[in-house]
Amino acid sequence: MKKIILTCSLALLAMGAGGPAREFNRAFVDAAGKSKNSVVNIIVYKSEKGKLHDAKTGYGSGTLITRTGYLVTNHHVVRKGNRYQIVLPDGRETEPKLLRDGVFYLSDEKTDLAIMKIDPNGEEPEPVTFDDSDTLREGEWVIAIGNPYGLRQSITAGIVSSIGRSDVGFADIEDFIQTDVPINPGNSGGPLINLQGNLVGINTAIRTVSGGYQGISFAIPSNIVKKVSSELIRHGRVRRGWLGFLAREKRSRPGVEGSTVEIISIIKGSPAQAVGFAPGDLIREVDGKEINSMGSLVKIVGNTPIGETLKITVAREGHLRDFNLKLREKTIYKKIRRQMRHLYGRYGIELDENARTGETVISYLSPLKDGYHNGLKRGDIILSLNGKAANTLEQYLGIYARSGNRISRIDLKRGENRFTVEFIHDLERE
Repeated sequence: MKKIILTCSLALLAMGAGGPAREFNRAFVDAAGKSKNSVVNIIVYKSEKGKLHDAKTGYGSGTLITRTGYLVTNHHVVRKGNRYQIVLPDGRETEPKLLRDGVFYLSDEKTDLAIMKIDPNGEEPEPVTFDDSDTLREGEWVIAIGNPYGLRQSITAGIVSSIGRSDVGFADIEDFIQTDVPINPGNSGGPLINLQGNLVGINTAIRTVSGGYQGISFAIPSNIVKKVSSELIRHGRVRRGWLGFLAREKRSRPGVEGSTVEIISIIKGSPAQAVGFAPGDLIREVDGKEINSMGSLVKIVGNTPIGETLKITVAREGHLRDFNLKLREKTIYKKIRRQMRHLYGRYGIELDENARTGETVISYLSPLKDGYHNGLKRGDIILSLNGKAANTLEQYLGIYARSGNRISRIDLKRGENRFTVEFIHDLERE
């Protein structure tokens, strides 16, 4: 019925009719008016020693989320500089406050989200109102507010084209809302709102060849934004539950929709090892929800708070088995924490030890970093690093540190095949 009413309203609008057309138009005006005072412009600069003037390196948008001055934007916006100018909705200019550890922003690179804080200066900010992005439906009207090419408070509209988009290549953890709302460089970090004027997403990227809008835009769902921003404000980082197994997605047999998720190895010291998961187990359900893709598994685990227990049903040798697994954060030994963080920050590689064989295995790869773009894959077993073999994860990280935190080559085993990857650097996407 709603679709019929909207269609009729559009027809009346095209004919210049009153009544319903004015009401339909008013919905857009009211929604934009409710949220536009929550949107700021972010101008990014880079200061360098020895240079008199800071170089402007980019611009983007920010969305105010608390009355105390916190705003959310994209990691890819703020990472381009070290000094920031914030232009408020009324045109006043300010700078972000220093947060913990003396930085101007805290970010979660895996979801491409970041938070900053401004000083209200006596005027209380107008935070956006969050809505439940899980209720969003394909075909629903949505509005984007932002600063494309630095043009403040620009408003565009369109419909939701798809939900739950993954493997797009813009972030590590992807559950994007795809729309046909026109956005351009500078819109990143601005809100995607529904016709009630409530936040359903943060605009983050466009799929383009020319650099401008070409009909496909992506936003991070508001439920993810709410969780990540809350974690950053409270803890300075995002705490994530860890299962501790590597899995792959296998296509179902012809004629059957969806895929199956198969466990291929168990990480040493992980929750998965503790409860008895085994390679070859097929994950069927998590908390009663069917698992038919890696994306569905990642989404459920990502939305489950630390400390809660998941009921995971697997198929093993033709029988279903239930496991109760309590989510906990992954701990990294202090001795190797620095090298692990550097390895991920530069190459997007996380390493672990196989619980059964003790081999060092690539347990995670960022699609935005050099490791992925040089052809590495999750589950690859490291045979040698920079021409030197080792027996433990700690020893491999020692080789990495002694090599100046740089990878020149990796010898790998993938399945039954062995090969060498010669690294080409600086392939990270902008």
